[in-house]
Amino acid sequence: MHRQLACILAAAAGFLFCPGSVPGQDGSKVQKQDVAQEASSGEPVRRLAEEVRSKGWIAFSAESGQGDWDLYAMRPDGSGRRRLTDTRRYHEAGVRFSPDGKKMLYYRIPSTEAVDNNTYGTHELVVADADGGHLVVYGRGHPWASWGLDGQQLACLDRQGIQILDLASRKTARQLPRKGIVQQLVWSPDGRWFAGTANGLGPYWNIGRLSAETAALNAVSETDRYNCTPDWMPDSRRILYSRGIVPEAGGWAELWVAGGDGKERRMLYAEQGRHVYGGCASPDARYLLFTRSEVDLGKVDNSRTRIAVIRLADAPIVGGHSESLRARYPEARRGPILDLSWGWEPHWTYAEAMVPASPPESPSPRR
Repeated sequence: MHRQLACILAAAAGFLFCPGSVPGQDGSKVQKQDVAQEASSGEPVRRLAEEVRSKGWIAFSAESGQGDWDLYAMRPDGSGRRRLTDTRRYHEAGVRFSPDGKKMLYYRIPSTEAVDNNTYGTHELVVADADGGHLVVYGRGHPWASWGLDGQQLACLDRQGIQILDLASRKTARQLPRKGIVQQLVWSPDGRWFAGTANGLGPYWNIGRLSAETAALNAVSETDRYNCTPDWMPDSRRILYSRGIVPEAGGWAELWVAGGDGKERRMLYAEQGRHVYGGCASPDARYLLFTRSEVDLGKVDNSRTRIAVIRLADAPIVGGHSESLRARYPEARRGPILDLSWGWEPHWTYAEAMVPASPPESPSPRR
């Protein structure tokens, strides 16, 4: 049976299952069973889909099928897909809704260059309405932008430091030292903190929290392994991040959460055979949204990525079949996990900011 057709039929039956296998980090074969085949029967998944269906919109980037990556939006159950951008000259990536959900920022990358999880935020910054209209190109020079709490300012990770950009005047209102933060900057909802992927906290990339008042930096993640893609929980006290691998040991990136002070770290979602990146919370912190990748990111155009939603109350969850993960996390549940098909770097708003839809679009998986 054709792989894509098998996935569609399995999803229709209420299971999240794709046949086949992928190589593990150690070269062994890992069954490509999707995340909750056993305990997450069709009914729990359908209930979760119904629960989130009317809760705003998710925006994300995906391959258009025409050689580039465009931005799309969908309801949180995967329905109502629509295209937000439609360009052949550029890839669009890294979409983030403003706090009120009326605007979005993203980066556009020449379509002659590869989309890369570690560099997309260094390209041309664009700010637009949430439905993709009235775009304003701010250009290069505003890396890794993140919204301020009032939607009138952005924090950008310039070489000289963290620059607070006033959108209306395009002038720098304030500058802070970056203290080793190198990418994936996020400003806390209360405006008091920054988080980002940092060098200098250990031998590898780690998650750091920096005070907007004093510029004091502390480690949030463990420092003996790679960690990346942080995002704030709505309470501004906890930080989501991808707990990565120890290079010599291999493994798969997992979704974790920790207090901003680096305490109370815990696993939220792990799955053998998938790297979990790009985690973010729903605006009310009841749900978690993330990307599941068959191949470690870097470059995204040579890997297969899917978007998923779980309830925070159901975490921790271990997806798929892995005796080692279940031994490590014996309290973990098996689901339910709502699979939302292909996509990368998603973000969620509860605002109803979309204009009436054009015909639904389906981003194409890479073949």
